[in-house]
Amino acid sequence: MNERRDAVADNLRSLAEDLKNLVDSATTDPKERRRKERRWRALNGAIGAVTALAARKAAIRAWAILTGERPPARRY
Repeated sequence: MNERRDAVADNLRSLAEDLKNLVDSATTDPKERRRKERRWRALNGAIGAVTALAARKAAIRAWAILTGERPPARRY
């Protein structure tokens, strides 16, 4: 009896998820969703770039404080 109840509960959860996905796809504009995803990627990239620059400056300052000399030059 317990297995049957669990199977019914799993089926109901699956049905609820399918209905939710159906409502989402029917009420969401795909172009707007892509626009939002692009804006999110741009924001994420910008924050990543700014934090990378800030981390580099902090590392340069920390090196100078800890060793008393300039950090090694980058080689390309």
